[in-house]
Amino acid sequence: MATTFKVPMNKAVLTLFLLAVAAVAAVVAWSFNSGLTWTGICLIAVTGPLSLFYWYMLYITPKRASITVADEGILLAAPPFSSAVIPWASVEKVFPADLAKDEAFKITKTRKYMTFGGYKSGVVEVRDGREAVVVANRTDVLCIQTGERFYLLGPSDLPGFREAVEKSAP
Repeated sequence: MATTFKVPMNKAVLTLFLLAVAAVAAVVAWSFNSGLTWTGICLIAVTGPLSLFYWYMLYITPKRASITVADEGILLAAPPFSSAVIPWASVEKVFPADLAKDEAFKITKTRKYMTFGGYKSGVVEVRDGREAVVVANRTDVLCIQTGERFYLLGPSDLPGFREAVEKSAP
């Protein structure tokens, strides 16, 4: 039986973003009322598209991120930065890690990577030069080590995820 775990963005980050957009909307309304038409037009032309872009990156992209634990392995879906299928046969070791404290998992290079407000997703290189795929909204993660790379996974329900991995892993 497959169990899916979500990795959403922190709600406080989304709330702050919406407050910033509301503040810009207030400035736009004020600029039109005080006769600063070009200022209002520029604010709309710049902040409108940027707000949509950031809304997509901060809400839609993390909301689609999921980790599915099944009998065959782990399916990682965190588009557009990382997606993977991890069959149980390729897993060498599973252990807890802390991205903030463990020196072995300090990021030295990023490839396709996004980090914002505690949410991390993408492909990175860690201290020993190995590739790691990170999908987490927390610093404490479960590390799935394969021969090719590390998978540093930290969904919202980490204890449930750890339990599902322990049950499904051979």
